[in-house]
Amino acid sequence: MLITLKGLVIGQRIIGENSCFLDIFTDKLGMIEVMAHGVKKIGSKNSSACSLFSHCVFCVSRSSRGYTLNSAELICSFHGISSSIEALSLAAYFAEVIKYCATSEENHEEQLRFVCMTYYQLQKGKLSLSLIKSVFELRFLSRIGFMPDLRACRECICYSHDRMYFLPLEGVIYCVDCFDEERFEQNSFVLDNTLLHAMRYIVYSDTEKLYNFRLSEKYERLLGAVTEYYLLAQLNRGFKTLEYYKNILL
Repeated sequence: MLITLKGLVIGQRIIGENSCFLDIFTDKLGMIEVMAHGVKKIGSKNSSACSLFSHCVFCVSRSSRGYTLNSAELICSFHGISSSIEALSLAAYFAEVIKYCATSEENHEEQLRFVCMTYYQLQKGKLSLSLIKSVFELRFLSRIGFMPDLRACRECICYSHDRMYFLPLEGVIYCVDCFDEERFEQNSFVLDNTLLHAMRYIVYSDTEKLYNFRLSEKYERLLGAVTEYYLLAQLNRGFKTLEYYKNILL
């Protein structure tokens, strides 16, 4: 059975001299592993399309053994990310998060479009890596079932206040009047209007507009602390690629 999919190669494992397994984040089937025979041979018609961070139209065959590559047509290559070790390490972190979180056999068309937009921004190099990282962490998590409720205070339904508190484990906000430190023993983040607006923008905006806002260096740093903690708290695990990224920035 042949299936045509759009997807992004986010992982590659060499098998023998000329073949490899590809981890592909697809629009129709989510995360799949595809056996690609002979793609490492010199002159292989599929070699460029099967390289890391290639966005392609894939034709795969499905059997009881899994998926096997039939052909691939390159849409866009994000190979330019590798020119920056910082951008490359961040791309690897995103890939690890996707592989851990994304389900298989489910439609992920919107998520794939967002991920490709994110890798495009990494390759373009116009936005700060800190901002790209924060947008990815909060938006991707929001679209796979971990969307925080940032609409209003959980207690009094207050939409805006000079100081709000974000509880990352619960994924909710409380205004300063309703927040009780003794009641909420877990970690919380203080959000002013600028920071809360940025988080709302990431969670609720159309995909095409996600990278159309800017923050000062101070707020990028604050936002990054919140989104990273939220992702790690919700997934209840760490990522080696994240630690590597943070180490090379030191």
